[in-house]
Amino acid sequence: MTLLLPLVLVAYIVLYAFALSIPLHLHAVSSLIGGSRGLSGGYAQVQQPLKETLGDWVEREERIALERLLANVAPGGKDLEGVVEGSVVASPSREEPDYFYQWVRDAAITTSTLVDLYADDPSSQLSSSLSTILDAYANLQYTLQHTNNPSGTFSDLSGLGEPKFEIDGAPFVGNWGRPQRDGPALRAITLMAYLRAYNASHPWLWTSDSGEDWFKPLYDPKMPANSIIKADLEYVSHFWNESGFDLWEEVEGLHFFTAMVQMRALREGADLALAFGDDGAAEWYKLQAAYMEAFIPQFWDTQKGHLVETLESKRSGLDCGLLLGSLHGFPAAYANATHTPIYPPHSDEILVSLLALVQDQRTRFPINAAPPSSEDEEEDIVLEGVGLGRYPEDVYDGYGNKHSGGNPWFLCTSSAAEVLFRTAAHVSSTSSLTITDLSLPFYEALLASSSLDVDTGSYGPSDAVFHSVIERLVQTGDEFLSVVKKHAGAEGELSEQFDRNTGYMRGARDLTWSYGAFLQAGRARKATWGLGL
Repeated sequence: MTLLLPLVLVAYIVLYAFALSIPLHLHAVSSLIGGSRGLSGGYAQVQQPLKETLGDWVEREERIALERLLANVAPGGKDLEGVVEGSVVASPSREEPDYFYQWVRDAAITTSTLVDLYADDPSSQLSSSLSTILDAYANLQYTLQHTNNPSGTFSDLSGLGEPKFEIDGAPFVGNWGRPQRDGPALRAITLMAYLRAYNASHPWLWTSDSGEDWFKPLYDPKMPANSIIKADLEYVSHFWNESGFDLWEEVEGLHFFTAMVQMRALREGADLALAFGDDGAAEWYKLQAAYMEAFIPQFWDTQKGHLVETLESKRSGLDCGLLLGSLHGFPAAYANATHTPIYPPHSDEILVSLLALVQDQRTRFPINAAPPSSEDEEEDIVLEGVGLGRYPEDVYDGYGNKHSGGNPWFLCTSSAAEVLFRTAAHVSSTSSLTITDLSLPFYEALLASSSLDVDTGSYGPSDAVFHSVIERLVQTGDEFLSVVKKHAGAEGELSEQFDRNTGYMRGARDLTWSYGAFLQAGRARKATWGLGL
């Protein structure tokens, strides 16, 4: 017994010392995720699990997403031996599935996010690094445009419809869905944005001799088109009304996403052509954009009550591409009022299409945990954040086409949040909310109310409905980001998909587009700050 007393005393002292060390450990963890907010330091307080608000997580995940996105970009990326500078690798995954390629579309969309970050503060240390990446991207695009490939040759512009290249810049010669006509439009949009941002931070270039050396590779009025943006605009303006494969590389036809980004490219291209004194081209691009504006409403299906992604398709037409087409076809800062907006994120057609897609995916995927509907009672339609996949008929599970069906995608879920955040910002900035017969189902689902009256027409800041709508738009956007948070990896990694049953990540790991879509949703979320919520 006397021998046990010293041992018990020693054990007690060790346990007591360990208990005293716990607050320091928790503080260290909290500092890694952005500070010790929420910790009082009190002894009882540290016994509770560390809680992190969604806002805290979004802020932390933005840093992780940018770091992991840049890891897939050369120069400066991680484990990119043999990757030519200027490349944006879709994913580091090299088998099951092999995404170790550079897609023209994915690279342009990702680089567009980097251009936005550069434009935020061109003088920052980050922007200095981004400028190196953006210059390398532009230089590589010139090389890719002049690389003969299975889609055709540069001399007749047909080769610009090639969807992807090897990581060393060589053409991909395997069987694939060709052509894909969204890439040139997206590349032109991205490089036009970089040109504007760079010019804004270097205004002296426009009138200097050295400035011509910088601008000329991007846009030169000379024909045949040999500069990067000019060549892409010529391709878009001459081929927009011809069929190609959709952004998922599965269906040939005419597609909403493709048409929306093509129209934006031509509109902005007309403005750019005028700035370079290329008046004839400006008129041509403007004319084709007008034709497209008259053409795109064909994607509205009155009988279905929503937009369709592909004309004359056997599919339902519900598709994440509708959201992406609106987001990438309509910039967040639409400065030129002479351009008539068509299907922006806040439009009735996009919002009711989003609602229809959410309702489908809500019950399609078990992880969305939709309550079972009663046979005797119609289920209330409520808009809530869920995991969104590409389209209802999807059978690609991240590794192949299986009977189990498709899964939610991170980029689609983040894009739904961005649509809602941008709608909230638009309603607030215009101080006007108009509810029509068409948009009524969306707003009823958003507010979980059937008492809205379309006869009232418009609401303003003096109306309670106006503020309730803005608040619910932001809250529901946060719900979609909460889904992303729930299924992201322990270290903030985002793959291509997450399993419809288990919620675990699957498909290509560290998908570059997943990080870009999340970053854009985060930017849109910041635009809602200060709305009085």
